[in-house]
Amino acid sequence: MLLLGFRLDNDLKLEFENNFENDLVFVENIMSFMEAIKTRKYEAIVIDERNSKEDALINLIIKIIEIQKKAVIIILGETSNWRIIAGSIKAGAYDYILKPEVPRTIVKIVEKSVKDYKGLVERVDKTKSTGEKLIGRSKLMIDLYKVIGKVANNSAPVLVTGERGTGKTSVAKAIHQFSNVHDKPLISINCNSYRANLLERKLFGYEKGSFEGATFSQYGELEKAEGGILHLANIESLSLDMQSKILFLLEENKFLRLGGMEPINAFVRIIASTSVNLEELIEKGLFIDELYRKLKVLEIDIPNLKERKEDIPFIIDHYMAECNQEMNKNIKGVTKVALKKIMRYDWPGNVNELKNAIKYAVAMCRGSSILIEDLPPNVVGEKVLNGKEESKVVSIENLVKNEINQLRAKNKKRDYYFEIISKVEKEIIKQVLEITNGKKVETAEILGITRNTLRTKMNYYDLE
Repeated sequence: MLLLGFRLDNDLKLEFENNFENDLVFVENIMSFMEAIKTRKYEAIVIDERNSKEDALINLIIKIIEIQKKAVIIILGETSNWRIIAGSIKAGAYDYILKPEVPRTIVKIVEKSVKDYKGLVERVDKTKSTGEKLIGRSKLMIDLYKVIGKVANNSAPVLVTGERGTGKTSVAKAIHQFSNVHDKPLISINCNSYRANLLERKLFGYEKGSFEGATFSQYGELEKAEGGILHLANIESLSLDMQSKILFLLEENKFLRLGGMEPINAFVRIIASTSVNLEELIEKGLFIDELYRKLKVLEIDIPNLKERKEDIPFIIDHYMAECNQEMNKNIKGVTKVALKKIMRYDWPGNVNELKNAIKYAVAMCRGSSILIEDLPPNVVGEKVLNGKEESKVVSIENLVKNEINQLRAKNKKRDYYFEIISKVEKEIIKQVLEITNGKKVETAEILGITRNTLRTKMNYYDLE
């Protein structure tokens, strides 16, 4: 293999040398690198970006492609910044590998890349920031950033799927930012925010006299998005009639204003997004199969937060900084106990729910760190995983009420106090043990008792 390595560490160099007998070139500075790419053709070029600035890295990739049109470019990076990853892929890099990664794995990826490379992406001019954030460095999110880079310059429709709150609008904005039409409009319409007749008027516009009150002709959002991107959020909410009109738009690049007789040309890229299974709606006759097939030419599925919990601390840091600025606070972080509670929660509302929870916690916090009592009640008292089962964390108020009702039902009055106290104590110890993952030292510290006392109580309440 003809391979050029730029700023690679010694372990990776050795791994390449052990797997390829010759034709390996390693350089450490940019002048030697530029000279190397001009003197011979390479099959693979591996670059350790070492926190290079976004523009510098992208411009370097573009320069490489101008000279080495058939080389596979692999970037080894230390950042999970989605702009750098998506920008690298869009600029022409075949892959972006987030370090640390074992040298042998990197060698295998390079081998496979050279074998499979078919020029999946196109070159791009310097990008600019829109302020939109996609946050995370899990493998699932790194893969998502790569897909954004690959589909950005394609003119085909995109179907973005994912649970509510995962960031489908953010993905649409990211595709627009990295596309060749980033200087053209991006117009987003939430399809479930309008009744069918109002949505048709807003989307397609209308002619004078087409309905009572239409005293003049009006452009729709589709015409305003000319040359750019139209994002149809919650596309499953469209009526069958509206679906057929979107299908006509995709097939013919034309549409009719409400009340109009002559089709109007429209050159707009469609990005549709949904939180539901469209194939199930097709089976029920609620969605047009052909429209679905047209939309999913390029499909992006966004992982939910439950699948990538390792990203939660990064998301917390980002939104906590925003909330500090908004509320004029200086919260430094989240206590270990509160973070464990956050990590145990399943986040059915995904990133949007986490963002709101952070905002709530920052508002409630009176110190320098968020405590467990600063978290929203649903996060503190929601279901937590316990092996394969799920046990519901009981509120103390409900526990006391239920116990009193049971004692009354049994007509048992003498031991109200001691029986209720023991039940409450058992539940508190149980909840703290769940928070600490069963760590007795930490549990004892939180409860303010000795380890021996905790051990005695756990034996008494059968919590071992």
